[in-house]
Amino acid sequence: MSTVPERGAEAPGQSGEPLAGLEWTYDPWVERPAAAGIASLAVLAMWLVIASAQFPWLLAIALAAFVGAPLYPAFIPASCRVGAAGAERRGLLLRSRRAWSDVRRIEDVPVGVLLSPYAVRRALDVTRSLTLPMPAPRRADLRARVRALWERHGGR
Repeated sequence: MSTVPERGAEAPGQSGEPLAGLEWTYDPWVERPAAAGIASLAVLAMWLVIASAQFPWLLAIALAAFVGAPLYPAFIPASCRVGAAGAERRGLLLRSRRAWSDVRRIEDVPVGVLLSPYAVRRALDVTRSLTLPMPAPRRADLRARVRALWERHGGR
């Protein structure tokens, strides 16, 4: 984990100490190796089924990428960054961003925090929210700092 200082920002209750932006990486193979292994085997099994169907190769590649996408976060490492502008999660080919003004609720989840555009839980949280996975040894500290940045830059 690294911190990137931001100018003019102060942590709530800690006058004079700058509130820094954060960057960290999350490797599911280190944090949850069993879940990562099961997810990668499931994707491999789906790819084998697609390959056995003998679709045209271009369609097979597109279909394989599409059906595997929901499980990629379970075994592909992610780089996360939060700062004054909002939060970002980068994976293999995807980048998801949320501005603090779009976040109405932060909720702790087992792997990190969920940034939701809704003030209360909804079924659409699954597709509209951004989950920031965090390494277990620093999870409590990262959660607190993400909440502080959100509150400082437009939360609540």
